[in-house]
Amino acid sequence: MRRAILLFWPSFIIAAAATGLFFSIFDPQELTLHSARLFSDKLSAYSVFFLIAWGFGVFNTAIVLLLEKPSRQLNGFQPPPVDPDAYPEQTL
Repeated sequence: MRRAILLFWPSFIIAAAATGLFFSIFDPQELTLHSARLFSDKLSAYSVFFLIAWGFGVFNTAIVLLLEKPSRQLNGFQPPPVDPDAYPEQTL
């Protein structure tokens, strides 16, 4: 559950900021592809862009969570056990 929260919450914030920034610059009614309007109303443009931005945010956050693992966990390396009784205590 904790990893899901770490995955979806930051990407939600990223998507909200990206949507706000994008539509403060571009009007959804003016978005066209081959001279055809992409969206019939503004709400559908906001919703589609938000979901796409959220998907990219989830992908980005998943990569970050994957890379933040320690290298021992990623590579499967386990150091050999050390027996402290095998080494005599040195006195100076």
